[in-house]
Amino acid sequence: MSSKDFFEVRDLAGEETLLRQTNDKFIVMRIKDIAGGTSTPTVVLSDTQSDITITDSDGNATTCDLSAGAYNTVGKVVDYLNAAAGFEVRIMDALRSDASDDKWLGDSYTARTSSEGESVFDILQDSSGLASYRLRVSYDRLANPNTAKQKSHRVVLKTLQYYADLTAATGGVSIYKVVGTTESKVFSAASIDVTDTEHDLGDGCTPGDGNEYVICIDTTVVNHADGYVQAQFKKE
Repeated sequence: MSSKDFFEVRDLAGEETLLRQTNDKFIVMRIKDIAGGTSTPTVVLSDTQSDITITDSDGNATTCDLSAGAYNTVGKVVDYLNAAAGFEVRIMDALRSDASDDKWLGDSYTARTSSEGESVFDILQDSSGLASYRLRVSYDRLANPNTAKQKSHRVVLKTLQYYADLTAATGGVSIYKVVGTTESKVFSAASIDVTDTEHDLGDGCTPGDGNEYVICIDTTVVNHADGYVQAQFKKE
């Protein structure tokens, strides 16, 4: 099959998709136990939201002090946890540079079955703590972001929508292109307070095969029951 035929077939076989996350439901990172032991894995965030402890099914515990320089961003925490045996951890609705200390919700997390059928722990963003919304647009939301299938597919973002209680500002809405651990801003627009707002990207834009987008709504977002971010995109 020629390269032209391949791209035409991939386009025709693409799946139009909607993804929507709401206030305090944005997933900072997804954690999956891969130790294969018999113990029950656990994930606990301290009462002060400054320490996270994960214990795998072999009973091995790992703790990160989120107030320490070595763990004070999402990227640092995820890299550290992935370097330890027993878990796969993926950044979801977050940027690597986002602060971690006192920015996440909850005390003890309970494993749940994701839409991809995995048993995972989803760490949730405290939307008012970070004062931002984030939504990752990716081919899938598996705990392992480096499968061969992911690398051979792409997403095409068509529209983004949001509603947020925020301080309106120039550049308050942005899209970052994510290539591996590199995040680059590729779009920005003014943010609009407490208004359903849509940005239509026409035929769509893509970060390329194996890459992702993160939609960011910034400028002092506070809790609002109706807050959300939604993306319409095609998975090819």
